[in-house]
Amino acid sequence: MAKPSVHLVRVTTDDREHQLRVAATPREEAVDRVLDAIPEGWAAALLSNRLKPEKLEILNLRPGEVLEITNPSDPIRRSH
Repeated sequence: MAKPSVHLVRVTTDDREHQLRVAATPREEAVDRVLDAIPEGWAAALLSNRLKPEKLEILNLRPGEVLEITNPSDPIRRSH
């Protein structure tokens, strides 16, 4: 099976804190999928940055999956 395309999305919380999410979706769907996975009222913006191939391999994303990767020491939080 082909690997899904992966896009970085910056999330801004109600407290103006930032989080980083990855979305294994087509680029045009990435922000909407992240918005579906976060609380109402939070904002999401697509970033142009890319993850290195070795990081993508570690994440082992499935198509349509959204992960929070804000803090590398925290367990990965998966959303579907």
